[in-house]
Amino acid sequence: MNDILDCLTAALERGEDLVQTSILTHEGSTPRSAGSRMLLAAAPSGGMSILAGTVGGGLVEARVMERAAEVLADGKRRVENFDLTGELAAGADMICGGRLRVFLERLTPRDLPLFRELARALEEGGRRLRLTPLSDGPSLLLDLGAPVADDALASAALATGRGITAPVVLEHEGQGYALEPFATAWPLHIFGAGHVSRPTAQVAALCGFAVTVLDDRPEFASPERFPTARPVVLASFGDCFAGLDCGERACVVIVTRGHVHDATVLAQALRTKAGYIGMIGSRRKRDAVYDRLRGQGFTNEDLARVHCPIGLSIDAETPEEIAVSINAELIAHRAGTAAGNGGIPG
Repeated sequence: MNDILDCLTAALERGEDLVQTSILTHEGSTPRSAGSRMLLAAAPSGGMSILAGTVGGGLVEARVMERAAEVLADGKRRVENFDLTGELAAGADMICGGRLRVFLERLTPRDLPLFRELARALEEGGRRLRLTPLSDGPSLLLDLGAPVADDALASAALATGRGITAPVVLEHEGQGYALEPFATAWPLHIFGAGHVSRPTAQVAALCGFAVTVLDDRPEFASPERFPTARPVVLASFGDCFAGLDCGERACVVIVTRGHVHDATVLAQALRTKAGYIGMIGSRRKRDAVYDRLRGQGFTNEDLARVHCPIGLSIDAETPEEIAVSINAELIAHRAGTAAGNGGIPG
């Protein structure tokens, strides 16, 4: 969402009118899930051009773009239902069909203050709900950390919004609203800046993680080696979690240059609330590190939090292949946690 939000605010600052399309609900087999967004603007040659995002490609996306042209012209919000069977299923290269509800709305420079406020909140680590009437009327931006006592609509939205990770349709007093949750990207802290870290950081950033890389070697811990990491930290592994966001959504990847550093970082990681902790290495190395930590008082229950060897088992060999396996496991954990099933098993 951050890339779309950056693109959206930049276009509104240029004075452009846009159409944002959002998948509100999905059932069955669909090309993209609820929460997927696409931002469109008028193309110089006519029709609509995609500025950012996607709602799945194929015939579904083509139909959405046709509706977006109508929304841009008349300014009327729409909810379009797509039954992905027959022609639409073939256009989306799908074997079995599902159903989508797509919300389309025109955005103008008058909406810029709301999206600037949303961007500021996300930069500060906040969580927000955007509440938008499906027919007509202004959007509201609600702070999930701020209780609302007097406004019945806002209170209903907050009560519903605290339990969602994707958009839902809220019905209130006969009116339908799109209720969209927004939160900062999941933090990913990579300890070690060697040959595996570089592609891991690159792929993770593409997959929407907020990447931090830390190493104690200045020639490795440099922004030039990790252009997608924000920030790259030069620090000792002996006290490497200071100042890092290590709440339940945080992910820790330990890929240092040796057993001693791995054990040092892992001991600190296990004292945090990080929801995912992964460490590279063979089972023999893992057992040696675990024995060392047991000697420091860590229990088998503590160590059960660790994914080691890290990554999904795909017979990865090269640094790039290992990066894919690590990120696949991170994505599975993020998706599983968002769905409420606790992520992938340890």
